[in-house]
Amino acid sequence: MVSPLHSNGGAELQDDKVITSFGDLAARPDIRPELLLKLSGKLQTTLELSQLMEIFFNEIQNAVLVDGISYSHTASNLLMSIGRTSVHTASYRLQSHKDYMGDINFHRSTRFREHELANLEGLLTTLVYPVRNALRYHEALAAAFRDPLTGASNRVALDKTLNREIELSKRHGQELSILMLDLDHFKLVNDEFGHSMGDKVLKEAALCMANCIRQTDMCFRYGGEEFLIMLSNAESAGALRIAERIRQSIAALKFDSEKGPLQITASIGCATMSLDDSMETLVQRADKSLYQAKHLGRNRVIADTDDIGQITGKSHVR
Repeated sequence: MVSPLHSNGGAELQDDKVITSFGDLAARPDIRPELLLKLSGKLQTTLELSQLMEIFFNEIQNAVLVDGISYSHTASNLLMSIGRTSVHTASYRLQSHKDYMGDINFHRSTRFREHELANLEGLLTTLVYPVRNALRYHEALAAAFRDPLTGASNRVALDKTLNREIELSKRHGQELSILMLDLDHFKLVNDEFGHSMGDKVLKEAALCMANCIRQTDMCFRYGGEEFLIMLSNAESAGALRIAERIRQSIAALKFDSEKGPLQITASIGCATMSLDDSMETLVQRADKSLYQAKHLGRNRVIADTDDIGQITGKSHVR
């Protein structure tokens, strides 16, 4: 179904793929069948959403002149635009009987006429199912890089992402820091409260981390009760502030169980990238700082630049 949001026309994709107007007086699409056939064929050649939108934008110019298009799917955190935005916009929602597939906007410097809106709606019917397939492909890829229990990214995603971000940070002269976090005495949680409680603790702790970091940062489940948090464009002092916020947030969690209340803490090691760092050396320094945090009594934040002999409190933030 192609539903108009801010335009005057309307069209519906029936099961037999026949376009019908919502109103008898509404303009009808005037599109050559060979154009629809060609467009439909080209849209079947990719599952990449950005490529799909580029093909659609280029091909529809033969039927309706458009300066640019923008597409969004909030649930998948997808937002893209092609061409340029202009004064006049026609907006539509893409939806099948079961699936919402996002919103698409057409931009032009002159007002869209009724017959042009009808043509856009006719063209959009070729886009609905390719977009649905592309979204499912995107969701499948995202699931492959996500830990099913906590929702954090997994080790496969970490290897791809951190290597890339280190290279980009060096190229553009930007700071990059990572945090290695371990939940303290987590084995006792599983042993004394059960694995279902352990799973609940992991999920709530991961949610704390996600709520404490910025949209540009990423949280990865490194293994077991250990997490790695990548902080883009963050110097050591900023990374330590975020680490302390995470530590306090996790320490504030409270869990009720048949065996009584449960509270947990976390130890965090912080390392900031230097120009000669690789992913391995950066992770090793953060891991060493984490080891120091646990050695000094847990429930604290330690940076790789800290003078361990001068640390007496439960956390150290510059």
